[in-house]
Amino acid sequence: KDFEDEQARILGMNILIATPGRLLQHFEQTYGLNVDNVQILILDEADRLLDMGFKSTLDYILNALPKDRQTLLFSATQTKSVNSLARLSMRKPEYLNVHPSKNEVDRMPTKLKQHYMVIDHYAKLDVLYSFVRTH
Repeated sequence: KDFEDEQARILGMNILIATPGRLLQHFEQTYGLNVDNVQILILDEADRLLDMGFKSTLDYILNALPKDRQTLLFSATQTKSVNSLARLSMRKPEYLNVHPSKNEVDRMPTKLKQHYMVIDHYAKLDVLYSFVRTH
């Protein structure tokens, strides 16, 4: 996506989904960036981020965001580095596995359905609120 377009939208976000590199770019280049209202941080492929040398970037990002946010780390593999990141950046982390080991309980819903919607920026909070209230 175009960085300038993102700059206009990122100033009013409550839920933040970004690659560490792009988020760091916004920290450095987006004038007036205020992340005090970020309530949810989502990082996909957390293990790969650490393997690719993003640890210092992730540490910077996690320290810059509010401490009382919800952090979601997604990873196809559960590595020691992801566990370390979870311990450092989360209170009472929960782990969900699609294929649990013998000693774990399978907490993945068996009838899980995934959907997505493309929403205009001005309507995002209304749609999210309506979705949460009805589900």
